Amino acid sequence: MPSFALVTLVNDRAQFDACQASLRADAAAFPQWLAVEPNVKGWNAAQGLNHGIEQVDADWVLCVHQDVVFPKGFWARITAALAALPPEVALAGLVGCERSGRFHGHIVDPNGHCFWGDLPHDVVALDEVLIAVRKSSGLRFCVEVPGFHCYGADLCFEADRRGLRIVAIDAPLLHLSTGKLDASYDRASKWLLEKWGARYGHVLPMPTIVVQDEQRASWFRRLSIRLRRRKDRLRRNTNVCADAGCAARELGHNHAAGRGSP
Repeated sequence: MPSFALVTLVNDRAQFDACQASLRADAAAFPQWLAVEPNVKGWNAAQGLNHGIEQVDADWVLCVHQDVVFPKGFWARITAALAALPPEVALAGLVGCERSGRFHGHIVDPNGHCFWGDLPHDVVALDEVLIAVRKSSGLRFCVEVPGFHCYGADLCFEADRRGLRIVAIDAPLLHLSTGKLDASYDRASKWLLEKWGARYGHVLPMPTIVVQDEQRASWFRRLSIRLRRRKDRLRRNTNVCADAGCAARELGHNHAAGRGSP
């Protein structure tokens, strides 16, 4: 059985403490978990996460956001899913999309209980809420990514360039936000498009938003990705997951009702 550890970038200690508490209630043996405060060090997200990956001793390092809550059974589920992946899989996460824009994943967030099946499934990019890095792959986040956005997509595109596999697995949790698209996101996405645009037809296949070069991308690729994504987004709450008593879905209902965790 491989070993596992977690790394989280922290700027809200109360939120991180609540996140940790939810896993303590679930994991029989609490894993190594490093909290990194990048603002104190003057680091960007990539520098903070790379520091964490090097500090922890584990085969798989789960880079997870601080604003998540773990449902009952999560730790056993995700560690089993990661352990089952073949050696050529370098990255794994909870939600991702294919080059075509097609979604695969399972999560509960402000959009509700989101499920796109056929899991596990190869993707080209993962949502940054949780990205598990196989440490032996040698992959690390690019420190040139501006600020705290797009670092996960860049890592996935680098893995794809190296011929390594990226996989969306079925281990849902509750994500309390969907991120903030502001001027810093615009800077990071422009940097990402300049670096990777040519490889992906100038429309980047990302789970967040469509990042594209409208002058250089073909109309067909722009339209096909938008239609594929729209179709999947419209179905995210109506697709039925295999778990009749989905713990993440129940956790989301309880949180929305103000009852806390089950």
